Amino acid sequence: MFIGRLAELTGCTPKAIRLYEQLGLINEPERQGRYRLYNAHHLEMVHLIRKAQTAGFKLAEMSPLIAAKNALKTFPLALANDAVDAKRQQVSEQIATLQALDRHLVELKGEMNALFGQQTQVCPRTAGSLACQDS
Repeated sequence: MFIGRLAELTGCTPKAIRLYEQLGLINEPERQGRYRLYNAHHLEMVHLIRKAQTAGFKLAEMSPLIAAKNALKTFPLALANDAVDAKRQQVSEQIATLQALDRHLVELKGEMNALFGQQTQVCPRTAGSLACQDS
C-alpha cells in the first residue's frame, strides 16, 4: 500500500509516517520506483506507535525500544513492558498529586464559605460599620 492509504488507515499524516521512518520507529519500506510500499507490519507498527502516544509516550521515549529491537533483531517485549510499567507509575503519582490538589480545593472552598457565607453586609454609607442599621 502507498503512504496515503497507510495514513488513511491509521489516522496519521504522511508527514508523521515519514518521521516514524526517519526516527527508525518503523522499518524502511520497499520501493516501487519513487513510491514507498508499506505492508501489514507497517500498519501494525504505526497503530502501536499511535496507541503509545495516546497513552502518554513521547516519540523520544520509544527510541530505546527501537535501538534494542535493531540490536536484538526482535521486539524487546520485556523492555517494552518495563516502559509501560514505568509510565503507569508516573500516572499513579500524577493521580495522587491531583487528588491532593482536589482535597486542598475542597478545604479552600469550605474555609471561604465558613468565613464569608454568613457575613453581614457592609453599609455603603458607613463604610467602617459591619452592618447597616435601619433608620
